Amino acid sequence: MKFKKLCTYIAGLLTACLPLASALAADLPAVDDPEVMDRVVAQRMLPISMTAPVDTGTLLLSDSPEYADGDGILYGDMVSGDVRLYFYHVNQHPYNRKIVAMLYNPHPYPLEAVLQGYQYTRPSTDYYQVGKELSTMYYEGNMTVNKITVPAHNYAVVGQRLNETVVRPDQLFSGIVNVSLPEPMILSSMILPPQEDPVAFIRKQQYLASDSVQLRGTFHGKDRYLSTLIPYSTDSGIGYILLADGVWDRFLQGRDVMDNRASEDTGNYGVDYTIHLRTTGNGDVHLYFNPQGGEYAGVTELIYSDPQRGEDKKIVELPRHRHSMGLNDPYAMEYVDTFPAGTDMTIRIMPPGAANLPVRFLVVPDNKLQPIREAVQAERTAKEKRTAAAAEAAKRKAAYKDTTIQPEAELQSDNQGEFTSLKDRLAKLQQKDKK
Repeated sequence: MKFKKLCTYIAGLLTACLPLASALAADLPAVDDPEVMDRVVAQRMLPISMTAPVDTGTLLLSDSPEYADGDGILYGDMVSGDVRLYFYHVNQHPYNRKIVAMLYNPHPYPLEAVLQGYQYTRPSTDYYQVGKELSTMYYEGNMTVNKITVPAHNYAVVGQRLNETVVRPDQLFSGIVNVSLPEPMILSSMILPPQEDPVAFIRKQQYLASDSVQLRGTFHGKDRYLSTLIPYSTDSGIGYILLADGVWDRFLQGRDVMDNRASEDTGNYGVDYTIHLRTTGNGDVHLYFNPQGGEYAGVTELIYSDPQRGEDKKIVELPRHRHSMGLNDPYAMEYVDTFPAGTDMTIRIMPPGAANLPVRFLVVPDNKLQPIREAVQAERTAKEKRTAAAAEAAKRKAAYKDTTIQPEAELQSDNQGEFTSLKDRLAKLQQKDKK
């Protein structure tokens, strides 16, 4: 009987504590709280085992000379199949210029190239804004297929809007062109005066030398696919996926045909990463972004697969509410999203030309994040109590000071009154004597 009463008593206590627990949970700092993220990035974590990268397609990277002060062909090569041209150049001329993409058909018969889509930014002196804007346009863009007929032994402009965009001095202009070529053709980027006809100009065959960075070339791998080797488990603690460090995630190796040298895409700029993250376990999983190489501004696309509702996509800015992140701070963090364990999701990201690499995606199980949030809340509560106690002590001290000063003031007032009274009496006695 006593045991039954004890159980009932304990059950009552637990029931009474539930609202308190809920209230405490509701008061915890958010998962994107800066203090919480500062602690998360400093926790012990292990790399998530990924499959070997699968690279497909061809990438033409045109980023050298980055500061173009001459007119001519920035980069070009003969390619076929699925090709991406990623260009990133600053107009270093004292006058306006334009940057265009061109195709040349070396065959004795016309060919049709399929333009799968192209995106370009507004020319700007804000390099990080250009990087974020181009990434956003790329992942938001609806792929429209257009055919470009290239005459035999002749040229054609790829993307007429590029030919109409004026780049002012010191402005950066960046863009992405995706084309499918049925046979080998020469795809190139070119800078020239706005009034020039691109077809007539390119016949002059003026090639520009690369700069000291030599970041240009032809590479196998415009798209890179990675997947978790085994599903990430919430029991394994905090994990991370490292991108574009040149060791765990190798840089593309290729060739600069204009310089006739081996080339490396240091940073894998222009590569569209597709990362398949499989998860298992209990509770929620929180995804964070951590640039380790320096200042960064871009976006990532998240794709969740639901057998019943299909794909659910969202684009997250990196960072959301700031111009950029990671300047002189390898521990900079941006909250990306939260999803239940057991979800299979896809992360897509393309390193923008202005960004610094490497970067990491941190995968944090709720059972590791919750104690961090509680610790931050406990410290804030203790600090609030200390602040309140200090304020109360100051208030008591001020009140005590008032009580010690008041009698002295009253005494001075009384003495003053007494002095005035004696003075009046003396004056009256003096008047009597005169009479």
